[in-house]
Amino acid sequence: MIIRKEGGLKLIPDNIIEEIKAKNDIADVISAYVTLKRSGSHMQGLCPFHSEKTPSFTVFTGTQSFYCFGCAAAGDVVTFVRRIENLDYPEALRFLAARCGVKIPEDNENGNYGIRKSRILELNREAARFFRTLLLSSDEAKAYLIKRGLRRETVNRFGLGYSGKRGYEVADHLKKLGYTEEEMHGAMLLGKSDRGMFPYFRNRVMFPIIDTAGQVIGFGGRVMDNSNPKYLNTPETPAFNKGRNLFALNFARTECQKELILCEGYMDVISMHAAGFRNAVATLGTSLTQEQARLMKRYTEKVVIAYDNDGAGRAAADRASRLLGDAGLEVRILRIKDAKDPDEYIKTFGQDAFRRLLSESETKFDFMLRNVLTKYDINTDSGKIRAASELCEQIGGIYSAVERELYTEKTAAALGLSKESLESEIKKQVRKRNTAESGNFEKRLRNKALGIGDRINPEHAANPRAAAAEEALLGIMMLHPERLSQTLGSDPPLKDEDFITTFNRRVFTALKKLYSEGTTDVGALGAEFSCEEMSRIYEMQLKREGLDSASDEVFYDNITALRSLHAEEEKDIEKLISAKLAGQSAKKEKE
Repeated sequence: MIIRKEGGLKLIPDNIIEEIKAKNDIADVISAYVTLKRSGSHMQGLCPFHSEKTPSFTVFTGTQSFYCFGCAAAGDVVTFVRRIENLDYPEALRFLAARCGVKIPEDNENGNYGIRKSRILELNREAARFFRTLLLSSDEAKAYLIKRGLRRETVNRFGLGYSGKRGYEVADHLKKLGYTEEEMHGAMLLGKSDRGMFPYFRNRVMFPIIDTAGQVIGFGGRVMDNSNPKYLNTPETPAFNKGRNLFALNFARTECQKELILCEGYMDVISMHAAGFRNAVATLGTSLTQEQARLMKRYTEKVVIAYDNDGAGRAAADRASRLLGDAGLEVRILRIKDAKDPDEYIKTFGQDAFRRLLSESETKFDFMLRNVLTKYDINTDSGKIRAASELCEQIGGIYSAVERELYTEKTAAALGLSKESLESEIKKQVRKRNTAESGNFEKRLRNKALGIGDRINPEHAANPRAAAAEEALLGIMMLHPERLSQTLGSDPPLKDEDFITTFNRRVFTALKKLYSEGTTDVGALGAEFSCEEMSRIYEMQLKREGLDSASDEVFYDNITALRSLHAEEEKDIEKLISAKLAGQSAKKEKE
C-alpha cells in the first residue's frame, strides 16, 4: 500500500496494517468515545460526529465497520480514529499501533509517515521554547503579566512566552535549527504576501495551545496595549484546527469528572487555574462549535458556561447552551455580578466568592427565562404576551416532555398565567417543530438523491444518473472484488474514462491499483482519500450489502447505462462544437 507524501512515496507494510486492525476491535475502540448498546447483531449509539437525540450510529462488528444513518459518516477503525482524533491516515495507524502494542518500523524505507504534520509539531515545540526565552529577556512583557496578576508558577505552567518586538526573532532562531521559511509558513509562524514572508506574531504575549497528547499544535498571541486585533490565533494548519480544540483541555481533562467550566478567553482560564479551578477551558477565538461540544462530552457530563457579563457574552452563552445541550451535556450558566468577566471577579472578590458563584449557576432555562423577563415589561399586556410567545417557542423546541412540563409551570408562575393557557401554544410549537423537521428530512433526502450540495462529488448534481450508476458499480466491486477483474477482462473492458464524475473515477482508479497489489481491504484507500471521502466510499459498499442489487445482471446493466450516458454526453459536446463552428463560419461570411 502506497502513501503519497511530499518528497516521494513511503511504504507501510500491509502485514503491519493488518495486524494493527486485527488487534483493535472496532467496537472496543469506539466504546472509548461512544456508549454502545447491542441491537441484534450490531451495536448502536449516539453519533459522535453530529448532534442527535436518537441513536443512528451503527457499528457492524462482523465487517469491522461503522455507519451513521444520520450524517453518513462511515468507515473502518482507522477512519473512525482519523475523524475523532483529527489525525491523518499514517498518524491514525500510529495511534492504533500504540494502543495495541504493535511496533511500526522506523527505517528509511518505511518511516517518516506523517512528516509534514510531525515537522510542524517539532517546529512549534522549538518556537514555544524560544518564545519563553524572549519573555525572560523582555521587561515589557514581564511587566504586563505581573500587571495581570500572574505569578511565575502560573506563567511556567502554561508555558507563556513573548514573540519579540520585530517578530522575526523566532524565525531567525528556527533557521539556525534547520527549519525553512516554507516550513514556518506551513506552521503559520510566518505569513506570506506579494512582498515575501512576514512574522505572523509580533510584539505579543504568546499562549501555546497544547493538545491532550502534550503537543504544541498552535499559538494565541495577545497585544499588551489597546491595539487591534487584541488576540491573534494560529490559522488552520495540518496540526491545528481551532474549531476542534480547546485551550487548557490538556490540564482540565484530569480534573473535570464533575464538571467543566467554559470560558471565553485565555486569561479567564489562566486566572481560574491559578485560583485552583483547574477544570476550566476556553474556545480559541471563535464561538463554540459542535465539534468542541462533543469533545467536552468525552470528558464530562456537565458544563458551566462562564462568559463575559455583557450583551455579547449573554448571547454567546445562549448559543453555547444549545450546542452543549444537543451534545447531551447538562448545562448551567454562571451569572457574574459586579464584574465584567471571571478574571476580574476572582481578582476582586477572591476564589471562595467565585466558588459560591459557581454553586449558584443557573440552568439554561432559568438563564433564558431571566433574560426574557428583563427584555419585556411584563406589567403590561403587550409585554406579557410577547414574553409568553417567546418562552412558549423556546419550550416547544425542547424534546423532553418532562422538561417541557417543568418549564411550563415555571413560565406560568413567572408571568402570572395559567399553565393550561400556555400548554396549547406550546403544543402548537411542538407540531410546528415536528413538521419543519420532517420537511427538512425529506428535503435532505431529495437533495442527496439529486446530488445537490454534494461536497464530496460536486459533479453529482449535473450528472445524477451517471453518479448513481457509478456508485452502484463501485459498491458492487468493493463487495465482490472479482467483479472488477471480470469487467477489466471483458470486451470492451470498463475504463477510467467511462466514469463521468471525477470523484468516482478517482475511486475506480484507486480500486484497480489496490486490487492489483493483492489486497481487497477498502480501508487501505485511506492513504489517498480524506475521512469524508472514505465515508462516501464505505457508504457505496454498505448500500450493496444484503441487497439483491449486486447481481451480475445489475452490475452489467449499470455498465451499459454508464456507457450510454457517456455517449450522450459526447454527442452533446459534439453538437455544441458544431454549433460554435457554424456560428464562427457565419460570422466570417458576414465580414
